[in-house]
Amino acid sequence: MKNSDFIKMTSVSIYSMAFPTDKLVETLENAIFDTVNNQKFELIHNPITGEKVHKLGENGLFFSIRAEYKPITAIMLSSKYYAMMQDNPEGRAEEEIIQLAHTELMQTLPTVSEIYNFFYNTETELLMMNSRSQRAKLALTQLIHLFGLAGMKSIIVSDEKLGLNQKLEDYLNNGTPLFKGVEFDFETTLVRENADEKAYLTCKHVDQPSGKEKALQALKGGYEVQSLKMNCLDDVKFKLDRQLEIRSMRWTGMAKTTNKLDQQGTGCTGIFYGFIQNQFEVLNRIEKHTLLAFTQDTKLETFA
Repeated sequence: MKNSDFIKMTSVSIYSMAFPTDKLVETLENAIFDTVNNQKFELIHNPITGEKVHKLGENGLFFSIRAEYKPITAIMLSSKYYAMMQDNPEGRAEEEIIQLAHTELMQTLPTVSEIYNFFYNTETELLMMNSRSQRAKLALTQLIHLFGLAGMKSIIVSDEKLGLNQKLEDYLNNGTPLFKGVEFDFETTLVRENADEKAYLTCKHVDQPSGKEKALQALKGGYEVQSLKMNCLDDVKFKLDRQLEIRSMRWTGMAKTTNKLDQQGTGCTGIFYGFIQNQFEVLNRIEKHTLLAFTQDTKLETFA
């Protein structure tokens, strides 16, 4: 575990979650999570600040959950099973050999860990997490159980509301900005799909005549927006996909900040707080001008 693990964010998943308590910070600090399928989860002290929950401005919280597990893959299990089947003088059943193989791997493999970072906006009641993995979603369910929630809502916007194709066409034809508050970096990936295949087309420099023409012809030919290359305040570049999910994030100053945090030099706490405060503010700006701008009063469309 490195200090820089607590600022990493290359993608973000966003959920609507209203925590039913006035003692949110206290509840998080005293959280005890279940072990799920031999995977342990813990809301941990930040090694830089010594705190579990960090307050960001008037309406922000930041905390991290660590998952500890044995990295057993299907290939590992299959190889161990095959080896044990070759040496099976007692004629054990297949199911028993599989269980024995799994048990041996659990005993011999070293434990590994992952850190999942969470931002929570107490005003908008949006929870942002820096991972989309299945194990990260298990960590999220621990929060749901902790607060006795029935579930959370994924923010999923219907294609009819999105209108990304029309927005791109309006930009290409009339120069109409795609969004307020975040900038289009003049590159889009388009997709055309049918029952048999998907075809992708990347259109760069669509602020130039040749790029505009290429993109317009593709849209007329049945292509649709797969993702848009964006930036926000020059703090982060990212891709916004057709479901308004944020991917491929590249934060300005990430490499320099990572080095400073891992070296644990003077002022490390201040460097950390400054970076995550900026991350929180930028994420809120991106949400406001993309996701929430599209969904408006019907932002919660499906339960997860």
